[in-house]
Amino acid sequence: MNAAVWLLLSVGLNFGSSEGEARPSIECYEENGPSIELLKEHEFVPSDISGLDAKIIERRGKCNFNITWSLGVDGSIIFLKASKICLQKEGSRSCIRCDYTERFQNQTMLSGEKWQFYYIGFPVDENNEYHIEVFNLPPPNPGLDPPKKHIKRFSPGCKDSVLKYCKTCIEKGSLWAPNITVCHKKSEVVVNFTASPFCSKYVIRLHEPDPSGDLYDHIVVTKGNDTRISEKILLTDQSNRTFKELIPRFPLCEGHCPRHAEHQELCTEEPTDVSTDFVGNYIIICCLLASLFLIVCMVAALLYYKRKYGAGRNWALSPLMQHIPATILVVYSQEVCFQHTVLAFAEFLHECCHSNVIIDAWQKLRIAEMGPVQWLATQKEIADKIIFLSENNANPACDSTCRTTVDSHSGNSECMFNFAFNLFCSDWKNQSSLHKYMVVSFSEKNPTNSLPSPLNICPKYVLMKDIDSFCRDLSQHKV
Repeated sequence: MNAAVWLLLSVGLNFGSSEGEARPSIECYEENGPSIELLKEHEFVPSDISGLDAKIIERRGKCNFNITWSLGVDGSIIFLKASKICLQKEGSRSCIRCDYTERFQNQTMLSGEKWQFYYIGFPVDENNEYHIEVFNLPPPNPGLDPPKKHIKRFSPGCKDSVLKYCKTCIEKGSLWAPNITVCHKKSEVVVNFTASPFCSKYVIRLHEPDPSGDLYDHIVVTKGNDTRISEKILLTDQSNRTFKELIPRFPLCEGHCPRHAEHQELCTEEPTDVSTDFVGNYIIICCLLASLFLIVCMVAALLYYKRKYGAGRNWALSPLMQHIPATILVVYSQEVCFQHTVLAFAEFLHECCHSNVIIDAWQKLRIAEMGPVQWLATQKEIADKIIFLSENNANPACDSTCRTTVDSHSGNSECMFNFAFNLFCSDWKNQSSLHKYMVVSFSEKNPTNSLPSPLNICPKYVLMKDIDSFCRDLSQHKV
């Protein structure tokens, strides 16, 4: 194309569009074969893209590339139909074609900046090398090299601040904190650690203190509901073996899983005191006899009361013996006001519904010891009900009073909300498990639009409009 034609195209693109022109969008789909534009020649073709970048992002436990590209500033943009993105790793290659839904009327955006677009896709695995290229369609005519941009990216390991929150890394133990404690005794070694819900097999490795000492592996197989494991390893032949490391066998990494050697010594060998044991046993026997005596007195008193006032009298003790308070886990996102909504709702459950309430902010030390995923798995087994709080309408009092509290707590609550959502969502596919989950909002207008769509299957309540049904359903927990 000669210079005169390029000049006319540039003038037309710069002055031929209106101030309120809509921004073109893209529609992307998989296209691994050759594009149809390669089968014929074109009189005019667009120039190459101007810039290319790719970053790794995490969304709801999945890690993907966020690929952005910008278009060149010249008159050939009028002939641009699509851009093709191709990614290659370890001998495999996949491509995505992104069609522009409208014809470009300007060389740049109204702000004067280059046209820029992005595509989020192509799953990312840890410790891999990726080659990314992007080129415009239609390409130059057959026989000519198509202009394209190429970049190379390396994905880090599961210890990376982004990848460690991805599902594949979580299932390899990226967020697992075993909190190992060891007690060395003369005849045994006692090892305690927190199990991961994604691993059922562990190897406790012992070794002799001298450098040339032999290694000894003790295999531990856990059950699905085990949380804290305590394993006693007997020592024979006057062995001096000590704890070396804990090796998990996650299914996704098997023999290449990260090993954990850091531990805490919690006991020392003490000589057995026979007199102390005798005193302890004597105290236990006295306590048992005293308890038995109290039980006999209570039964005698109840029989006397029944005989004196009759069997048909309504005893005040009966309701107290029948009522068992429900245990409720409250889950909330960072948009929910902690001071005015979360704490007020917890106080309502405790005072009005006589329930035991679990909130992550009240168990920070326990979460630090167990890890957030293991802590949530434990609370799921304990709780009778799990309530997801929906975002309330904007509250000026909260904005002015609780800003400091919200800012300091929002990051932790958002991480805990994402962990809870990913850990509990498998239950929602089973109709028999839905009775345990509830969604509560304090606004009748779009009560749950701030929560992920899978939560729409759970029972929903608007307070105080649905207070009667809420309290009734809350009390129907298993005793």
